[in-house]
Formats: sequence, C-alpha cells, structure tokens
Amino acid sequence: MEFAIYSRKSKQTGKGESIQNQIAYCKNYIMSRFGTEHMIHIFSEEGFSAKNQCRPQFQNMMLLAQQKKLDYIVCYRLDRISRNVGDFAMLIEQLSKWDIAFICVQEQFDTSTATGRAMMYMASVFAQLERETIGERVKDNMFYLAKKGYWLGGTFPLGFVSKRITENKHSYCYLVQQQSEIKIVQKMYAFFLEYGSLSEVKRQLEQCKIYSRLGNVFSITAIKEILTNPVYCKGDTVVRQYFLEKGADVTFSEKECSDKCGLMVYNKRNYTKKSAPRQNIKYWIVAIGKHQGIISGDVWVSIQKRLQRNSIKNEEHKTENDYALFSGILYCQKCGEKMQAKKRRNHQKIITFDYICKGKLQKKCCNIQNLSGKQTDDEIETLLLDYIEKNNHFCDIWQKWKQQNIQYDNKEWLYCQRQKQNYIDLLAKQNISNILLAEVNQKIEELTSQQYMLQNQKEIWEKNQCDMIDKHTFSDLWKYLTIKQKQEAIRYLIKKGIWNGNTLQIFLNF
Repeated sequence: MEFAIYSRKSKQTGKGESIQNQIAYCKNYIMSRFGTEHMIHIFSEEGFSAKNQCRPQFQNMMLLAQQKKLDYIVCYRLDRISRNVGDFAMLIEQLSKWDIAFICVQEQFDTSTATGRAMMYMASVFAQLERETIGERVKDNMFYLAKKGYWLGGTFPLGFVSKRITENKHSYCYLVQQQSEIKIVQKMYAFFLEYGSLSEVKRQLEQCKIYSRLGNVFSITAIKEILTNPVYCKGDTVVRQYFLEKGADVTFSEKECSDKCGLMVYNKRNYTKKSAPRQNIKYWIVAIGKHQGIISGDVWVSIQKRLQRNSIKNEEHKTENDYALFSGILYCQKCGEKMQAKKRRNHQKIITFDYICKGKLQKKCCNIQNLSGKQTDDEIETLLLDYIEKNNHFCDIWQKWKQQNIQYDNKEWLYCQRQKQNYIDLLAKQNISNILLAEVNQKIEELTSQQYMLQNQKEIWEKNQCDMIDKHTFSDLWKYLTIKQKQEAIRYLIKKGIWNGNTLQIFLNF
C-alpha cells in the first residue's frame, strides 16, 4: 500500500509538536498497524495556516491523490489538515470518491469506517469553533484597547513617539507629539490642500529640504500613507460620520467626539497575509486616542475624497504614454479591458512596442493576440488623414475642437482656478490672521493676472491657427504636432477602437 503523511506547523516556535515529531508519530502508527513494507510519501510545510487549502505541499499531496496512487492519507492531528468544516467535509468526500481513507493518529479517526467518518466530522466542527472563538477573543481585546485609546506598538507614525504608562499593574503605551516632526506633517497637509497632487507635495518638500526621519526624500507612497492616516485627524463628528458611512466599527458616541484628541485605528492591516496589506475600512476599529489631533475632520475627509478622485482618474489614464498614438482608446473585444502599449525589442534589437490587453497583462484569463504597435499607428494615421482630406472634414473638426477647448493653455487656466478656489476657501475659515489674509489676497490677485495672460495667449494661438488653416492642409499641420498633441487630437477624432484578435474596428466621433 501507499501512504501519504501530511505535517504542518504555522510558525517555527518551541511550542507544540514539531514537524519532525508529527512525521515520526505517523510512521510509528503505520508500522504498528500495517507493517513495514509500504511506500510512504512525506508532505510537510511550515508557516502556513490551516484556515484554507492554499498550501503548496497540501496541493502536491492532493495531486498525487487525484492520480489514485494513494491508499491512505495520515496526519498527526485533525487541525493539521484543516480548521474549516466546509473544506474538511469536501476533502473527505473527494477522498472517498478516489477510494482513499484518511487517518488521524492523535484522535484515532479512520474514515475507512462509518463511525470514524462521523466522529471526524464532529471533531472538525469543534476545531473550527475553537478557531472562531480565538478570533472573537482577539477582536474583543482590540475593542477593549480601542476604548482606552492605547498604542499597540510597532513603528509609530511621523510626528509621534510612544510613552509607556502603568494602570492597575498593566503596562500600556500611548502616543505623544514630537513637535519637529509634527510641523513636517502639517506642511504636507498644507501643500496638498494648496496643490491637490501627491507629486507636487513631494516636489515642494524637496524644494524646502524637508526629509524623513532617516534623512531620505519622502516617496509618494510615504506621503500618501501620512495623508490617509487617521492618527492625525481630530475625532470630531464629521470624521465619525465618515467612518460610520464606510462601515467601520466606531467605538465612541457622538457625545464622546473631541476636537482635540486624535484617532486611533485598530485592525487596519491583515497580518495573516504576506506584506500585511491594508484592509477595507469596514474591518477597521476606530477609537478616540489619548494624543492630540492636528487636522480637523472636515479637512481630513475632504483630502480622502480628493485622493480617491485622483486615484480613479489615474486608473483611467494609466494606459496612456508618450510614444503610442492610440494609447488609451483601444479596447479588447474579448474582455473589454483597454489595450495597453508595452515596449519590447524586436529581432534587430530595436526598441518597438505592442498593444497588449490589460486583462492579459494582469493574468485575468484573456489570451487575445497582441497588436503590433508601430504598424498599427502608421496604418491608422494614414487612413485617418486620407479620410479627413477626401471628405473635407478639416473645417468642421477645427470648429468643434475649438468649441470644446481642446488646446494647450486650458489646463493651466483651470489649475489657476482651482488654486484660487483653495485660497477662497481658506478665507472662509474663522480666526485667520491679518498677515495671512494679506498674503492670501495677494496670491488670488497673482492667479487672476496669470489667468488673464493665459486667455490672451489662447486668443493669439487660435488666430494663428486659423491663419494656418487658410494656407495649409490638415496633413501639413499634422507634421508640426508633437506626440502629445497628436494623441490629444486623435482622442477627439476617434471615439475608440475594438481589437478582436484579427481586425481592428475604429469608431469616429464625426
């Protein structure tokens, strides 16, 4: 007969049975019951939980079982193989179909008998109950600490250090402001309120020679982490309502809201997964901390919404670049994702590019054929110019283009307008000093003057372009445009393109 021994341990610690001991117990059981003349396969892994079946060695064992090369699967204890009743029931059912019995040495269960199967199902129920009970106890402890507003440890956020106190013979930590770093955080928030861009905040910090604790330049990721960290936010009614709407567990009532104390957030990351990714807000436990907050709830919430809008906007334009004319407007017919331009070297070692389905790049089961980038750009560009010249669409296109303000200075004009609005909002704040008031008014006047200059430039540009229309064909003007200008024009001329793996279908806007 052939046996498979499965052993598992979540962590390398001195507690519990080691993997070697588990294997030894299983071997002794096999030899005492079935004799010594048998083939034994060993499958062991460390650092994996039994809450699901996503374990490499477990999957290898199941692959061998699927090939019907096993007679028995043996493990030392039931919770080594599974802690989930549903997974365990399906496992036993599948092994039964393959005529493979399951033996648990410690509990002495054997699925080759009806009694053994019944007892094993009952034991698996209690194993899951134990796991869920432990999870509930951990969560209850988090709620207790949340109500106290304690700091649970780890690297404390920029602007704070931890201070240890003792209460009822128990030692706890809470955060205390470090003024030199708090000023850096305040500047980050001020820069974002002024410019509305993470990259611009980074640039401003570099210009002001403001660096991290270790003396490094702040990365955009680090800046975003600080701007989204609730620890800097005051626990007022605005932020309480924000987290309630997001589905988080808020541990303080409206009467307990504070415009002085900052927030503490627990269960923010999932430490059961590699790299401990941030969890959805609905899993957070939000409490009033013992430290002082520095950002009001309305300002902090407005920044979160702005960052979310920026994230959506960046996602929409992620497929655009500065070398592929039709990036951002080509779509895969099979899965609906955008065709993303990706550089490569051809057989002559020359850098070229292809349009590849974004779903294919992200391994979302799309296998549509790639589209040759340079060849596609050249062919569509030629066909597009010929079509416009033959159908005399040049003047119509120009009029629509001008009416929809697709030109170069418009973005800068809108940027000035947003800056002005930020300063106007600042003027609406109470208790603003006379010095700051004068500076804000001066900034608004400067931005208004810049907008007036941009408007004049726009009118001059349009007049020059109209003069060029009378003297040149559309193809002549096309040669003077940069890649970015051509991309902008193409997005106006072409609604989208659909690639089905063989042919590319183009949909025009006129």
